[in-house]
Amino acid sequence: MSFFAALFLALLAAEQRPSPDCGSCNAIGYVSLLSDTALALLALTLCAYASWLTLIQMRQARAVGRLLESQSLLATFARAFDEAQTRGEFALVATSVLADYARYFGADSLRVEIVEPRTGVTVDEFLAPRFPPAIVPEVKAHFLKRIPTDHCPEPESTPRFLDLGTEEAQRFGRRRTRAVAAAITTPLGRTAILLMIFAKPRRAFRNDEVDLLCSSLSGLVQTAADHCKRKNREDLERRLNHAERVQAVGTLAGGVAHEFNNILGALLGYGEMALQRAQDCKHVEHYLHEMMSTARRAELIVSQILTLSRSREQKRLPLNLVEAMHDALPLISASFPQLEVAAPLLPDEGCKVLGHPMDLQQVVMNLCKNALEASSGSVKVDINVDVVLTGSVKSLSLGLLQPGKYVRLSVEDNGRGISPDTLPRIFEPFFTTKAALGGTGLGLAAVHGLVTAMDGRIDVTSEHGKGTLFEIYFPHCSMPSTPINQFFASPRLARGSGELIATLKALRGDLAMHEERIAALGYEPVSFADYAALETWLATQAADLIMIDVAAVPAGVSARDIEAMVRGTPVIVTSRFGEEVAVRSTVATHFTHLRDPVSTRALADAIRTSMQGKLEQHRPIVLQPAPAMPVAG
Repeated sequence: MSFFAALFLALLAAEQRPSPDCGSCNAIGYVSLLSDTALALLALTLCAYASWLTLIQMRQARAVGRLLESQSLLATFARAFDEAQTRGEFALVATSVLADYARYFGADSLRVEIVEPRTGVTVDEFLAPRFPPAIVPEVKAHFLKRIPTDHCPEPESTPRFLDLGTEEAQRFGRRRTRAVAAAITTPLGRTAILLMIFAKPRRAFRNDEVDLLCSSLSGLVQTAADHCKRKNREDLERRLNHAERVQAVGTLAGGVAHEFNNILGALLGYGEMALQRAQDCKHVEHYLHEMMSTARRAELIVSQILTLSRSREQKRLPLNLVEAMHDALPLISASFPQLEVAAPLLPDEGCKVLGHPMDLQQVVMNLCKNALEASSGSVKVDINVDVVLTGSVKSLSLGLLQPGKYVRLSVEDNGRGISPDTLPRIFEPFFTTKAALGGTGLGLAAVHGLVTAMDGRIDVTSEHGKGTLFEIYFPHCSMPSTPINQFFASPRLARGSGELIATLKALRGDLAMHEERIAALGYEPVSFADYAALETWLATQAADLIMIDVAAVPAGVSARDIEAMVRGTPVIVTSRFGEEVAVRSTVATHFTHLRDPVSTRALADAIRTSMQGKLEQHRPIVLQPAPAMPVAG
């Protein structure tokens, strides 16, 4: 370009020189001719250069346009892959995507094979609706000559394109092709080889088209890989959520077994002492009373589980933590007789918290059991309760304690202590260091759950070989406390006034015991072991209530037949596990159904409820006189 500019300036300078003498006219004409010729050559050169620049810009514009089209196509592929949910749907989407990909490059058929670079084996393949034969080993070997590794990245000389069907055209000597192959490295380190076949020979791929082909293939593989990773992640998340739900059920079941194990320990302890006292002809009423109290605690645990299944919170009332600990001490002594417990619990009306004594007793029981299992020799546990005031935020082993007034429960043992590596995990469900000894890893997890439910916080301090201190902080409650006995007091049984109850039982051995239970509730029992005998008796007699065992009802007797026999008398039907078919055929909608074994309280409530319905049904209606209408003056 600088040469043409210098020539052009030289010609202009020649034109501006002063005119020579007339004797040199021939020379002047010759110079003028040369100037015109140079100007013409310069113009032609400039035009050729401008045309060359235009062609380059048009080629670059086409390349940019193709690149934008490929990006738009990849975006369309990504949207198509997003709609695939299952492996089968993914295969269908991949087939459709490859059809569009082949159409974009003008190919008649297309296939993609995923090859393991170390063995050359095809581990997966994706085919367009029209696809060529399998890729031959020679083509695979061409792309697998140099395999990049983590320590040796992919070199620039790694083959990525191969023209398989080059031929010379008859006109102008242009090269044309019928088949091409390209390869890229997948995110998993494998090699994706693309094979395209053209029905009609097309112009051979230029370098920019090779770049476009390889980059679009890389984008296609990356899009498919991202989709698979996302779907795998979503599948793993669903499995994790399912596993967490199963773990929650397992934690609940294990926690129930763990708590009932404590209760059964107390029942067995009191039972053994009562048996020993009975053999010595001594009074055993105290031990029987403790056994009944512990059984009622088991009943309350079952009530808690049922409450949880109905998604309702446990009812909490103000109580004195010192009284709750005093009430728990006999249970601890009976459950762990080898444990030495020191509890200098002085009466303090200020130690009031909002909760349930059963929860607090489960907390201290689990801590004492954990202390016993963590020691090999004599174990001593100190239990204390006091009120503390915090003026600033206090850091605990589990979270932070905000400023305020708290009731602190301290449980300290002289066991082996907890190692620093184990301490952060002691409250995890199923984490235990005593798996060989039958540990479930649920004791401290239950403690954490109960304390958290009461808005409490836990701080653990342990020194290996010297023992462990658990400090539990409960928010202080200013309301009047509820006596402990009111939490466990049983409501009075509903008793009868000599009403007549006819009973049908399948086993004659159960009749005497059943009559005693009904008579103890204040009713008059009449028992039958045969359905026909009951039917004959009801033909001439009337009862206030009829109790029928499903197992004593003959085959073919329906609920309508029983309704005709009882003639409006209230009916309670009892059944055992496995008699659901008989229950469906003999129990009418207005019958009361009980599942054996039935507790005395459930029996008394069912009898009272059934008879109350009869009384309301037959209660006479008293018509009140209508108010006098005012007389118009």
